Parts: sequence; C-alpha cells; structure tokens
Amino acid sequence: MAEKYQFTADVPGSRLDNFLSSKLPRYSRSKIQTYIKNTSVTVDKRAVKPSHLLKGGEIIECTFQVLKKGNPEPQAVAFSILHEDEALAVINKPAGLVVHPGNGNPDHTLVNGLLHHFRSLSAANPVRPGIVHRLDKDTSGVMVIAKTDFVHDHISRQFANRSVVKIYKALVWGKLDAEGEISGLIDRDPRNRILFRLNPARGRNSLTRFSRDEYFAPFSLATLNPQTGRTHQLRVHLKHIGHPILGDSLYAGGISLIKSYHQKFTPVIKSVFNNFDRLALHAWTLEINHPESGERMRWTAPIPEEFDKVMELLKHA
Repeated sequence: MAEKYQFTADVPGSRLDNFLSSKLPRYSRSKIQTYIKNTSVTVDKRAVKPSHLLKGGEIIECTFQVLKKGNPEPQAVAFSILHEDEALAVINKPAGLVVHPGNGNPDHTLVNGLLHHFRSLSAANPVRPGIVHRLDKDTSGVMVIAKTDFVHDHISRQFANRSVVKIYKALVWGKLDAEGEISGLIDRDPRNRILFRLNPARGRNSLTRFSRDEYFAPFSLATLNPQTGRTHQLRVHLKHIGHPILGDSLYAGGISLIKSYHQKFTPVIKSVFNNFDRLALHAWTLEINHPESGERMRWTAPIPEEFDKVMELLKHA
C-alpha cells in the first residue's frame, strides 16, 4: 500500500525537504528526508538529495510506502483491542508476548499479530510496522498502534516532548513510601549487557514518580508515573530504592529475595510465587493528543486477573 502525492514546484530557491514539509504538514521534516534518501521522492523523474534546490516548475512526485516487502509474516496472535479508529488502535498487550521479532523471537510476536489483524499500519520502521513505543515481554498493558506514518510521527513527537502520560501498576517487595520520586542517569551495565543501572557519572536522565496504593505485607501495590522512557526504567528505579518489582528476577525481585524477610512471611511469599509466574508490572493507562482530531484521549487496560488474585491472597494471608 502506498500514499502518492504530486506537486509543481512553486517556490524557486527552496530546498526540496523544506518545500515538501510545507506541502505535507502531516509528515515531519526528518521523515520526508528519509523518503527522499530512499528515492521515494523524485524531481522530474530523477532521484535527488533532500538539500536539492528547486528552480521552479519541476514536477515532484512522492510515493510513500506504508508497508514494504520483507516485513514479518501475519500470524494470529492473541491481544485485545481497547480502541480503534482510522488513525490508530489501542491494544492491551498480554504478559509474555514479545513486541517485535528479534534474536530468539523470529515470529508469533505482537507485530505478527498486528499484521494479521489490521489492514493498514505505519511503516516508519518496516520490520516493526505500527509500533510507536514498546513494552517489555513480561509487562502487560496498554499500547498505542499507528496506522499511518503521519500518526506514527505525531505520536513519536509527543513521546519525545514528554506530553504522553503513562501510568503503571506494580506489586513491589516491601513497604513502599507513601509517595516519592526516583531520578538519575541510566546506562547499560558493562558486566551484563542485558541489564541497565543507575550510574552517577554517565547515562541518560531518568525520572519516575510513584505512590503506594496499598500495603499487603510484605508487598506493596504501587502506582508508577515515568516522566522519561528509558529501557527497563521502572525496574531499575524500583530495585535502586530497595523495592524491586515482584517476579523480576533480572532486577533482584525473584523468589530468592525471600531470605531478606522474616520467616513469618515465608508461607505467604511462597504462596504468591505458586500463584503468580510473571513480572508484576502492568501499563495501566496511556494519555495522548489524538493526531487527527487533537482531542486529549486516555485509555485504560484493566488490571490483569492474576494481579487481583494475588492481592486477594495477600489480603487474607
């Protein structure tokens, strides 16, 4: 599927990328530059550079591919749809589902399921059609899916300028403070490239605001509001303050932490792990400006049933 446009250059001396940005406000300048570089734009049937200066009167043709050959194969994958319109879809990703194909996960990912279900998806990244942001494999919850490149770029800019509101629910070890903030520089752990850490010397700035909803000894139900979107940010931050997320064995939240708690908690901790086999992190709500209407919209992914079961277990322990 392709989106096609044709223009006659009517601003002599203008750069091609600037000219198209003025004619196609639905697309960012960087996206237009990418299309020009991959020859999706021609001037009088010739491929040129983004900086090409127009003389006036040239015919500019654009063919923007929505999907390209070589994309992942459509496959039936289970997920629920919270909202859908012509511009975007909002889904509830189940825990255990990888977002896009990669090493060790070549298929049966969310991307495969999106291709199977939706007729149109953005192609800003051809191997990740529709994907504007991602959740870790073991994190459940709300994700927004772009159906066009314009929508993809628009939402990406909202993430970049931090106008997107994201709220998570998590079960964490110990009695979390009533509220607080966690901040610092996050970089990759040089001893284990899978992990990230807070580093006082270097990395990317990060900030999370949190509050405690309830305390069911020895676990707290928390609301987390990340102000930045670093990889593994919430997991790194909760570990850093001594309250790792339940079930997060990568960041010290696995059952081995039972040794740090009084033996009176041993039965309830074992019972929790017998009834809960996932990372206890759920993307609860997402709020953005709709790219087409400009309306502020908010979607909520219901708390997973397994969360509720564990909380009931803790209440009656």
